[in-house]
Amino acid sequence: MEEREDLILQPVPLSERIGWKAPLFNVLGTNIAISALMVGSTLITGLTLKDLIWVSIVGNLILMAILIIQGNIGSREGVNTYVIAKGAFGEIGGTWIISLILGITSFGWFGIQAGVAGLSIKQIFPNINLTLTVIIIGILMVVVAAYGFNTMALFNYIAIPPLIVLIVWALIKAIDQGGGMSPVLDYTPENPMTIIKGIDIVVGLIIVGAVISPDYLRYTRGMKDVVIVGFIAVALVTFFQQVAAGIMSVNALTTDITEVLKSLGFNWVAFVVLILAAWSTNLANAYSGGLALKNIFPNVKRIYLTLIAGSVGIILAAFNIINAFQGFLSFLSMTVSAIAGVIWVEYYIIQKKKLVIRKGIHWLAIFAWIGGVVAAYLSSKWGFGIAPINSIIVAGLLYLALEKAFDNKVLSN
Repeated sequence: MEEREDLILQPVPLSERIGWKAPLFNVLGTNIAISALMVGSTLITGLTLKDLIWVSIVGNLILMAILIIQGNIGSREGVNTYVIAKGAFGEIGGTWIISLILGITSFGWFGIQAGVAGLSIKQIFPNINLTLTVIIIGILMVVVAAYGFNTMALFNYIAIPPLIVLIVWALIKAIDQGGGMSPVLDYTPENPMTIIKGIDIVVGLIIVGAVISPDYLRYTRGMKDVVIVGFIAVALVTFFQQVAAGIMSVNALTTDITEVLKSLGFNWVAFVVLILAAWSTNLANAYSGGLALKNIFPNVKRIYLTLIAGSVGIILAAFNIINAFQGFLSFLSMTVSAIAGVIWVEYYIIQKKKLVIRKGIHWLAIFAWIGGVVAAYLSSKWGFGIAPINSIIVAGLLYLALEKAFDNKVLSN
């Protein structure tokens, strides 16, 4: 079941493409997560149900578009995100700047999710040692991810159906215990949230997953498969879980979805399934982090890089050190959308849908990316528009302008 090493940095040949099912379940493993449910429970604190539905539709359609545009590059070229990044940022820039940022981001969130899973287990068995629990569950997570794409898909085939069943079951119980849909439809939040703010929250949730989608979609056979994955995983399933979580949380006194489920009477069943949710999400974190490190250390097998880096995340999570880095990880996540803006202009406009690997560091791309990061930061700080979208637009336009201004005379060094 171990993924072929020669397919990590080289294009996946057409004979090895497997269609949309396995890529879909691996993307679902990323999207069906505690954090996605938390978004729904957070949105309902500031929006009516009608506005929440509208916000979730718009936000997830934006995410679907990002996934399709980015994933199409992976499908056409058969390579992962980190190889694609070398086209715009150069071999050195793509390797040591972009891969390092995405790698740190992936394994940092891996540590946080391992901690969440450990806390869920402690809810079931209060007397167990949390540190030891996090270490054990983290090791199990990283071992599955280390074996690669096919093993992850097999795990998600098993884990995803019960997660969806739990969400549907909890939704039905919440409506029944709350006296039907009338209280939900009549609900008015005490602290209203703007529509734009809501969309910003939805898009910001899985923008990183959409940008690194080539890691999985390189195994698809073409654009049709990419669209199927984007539509089902984002436009349908992510939308559904956000709305369902919002409805479940209307009568709750907390936005913590684990507490919401506990209040509905699920007890240990809910926490077992939430462990699966954290596990499936962490497979994506570990796998993509391993691909990033493989790009930096091409002579070391990806399985070893995944295990080593995952072990660092586990240690940080076990001793609760990782919580001190959450702000830093959130900032790194903010930098990812700008990467997409630069890549799209490079691939679709400058190179006319061809992946051309530049030498060295392509400074024009670096400058444009920094401009996009600044745009995301200021948008978030000032509450202007949708920060990830502003970042993509600014980075893309700035890169195109720089390329036109310098007429490809300053490419790299």
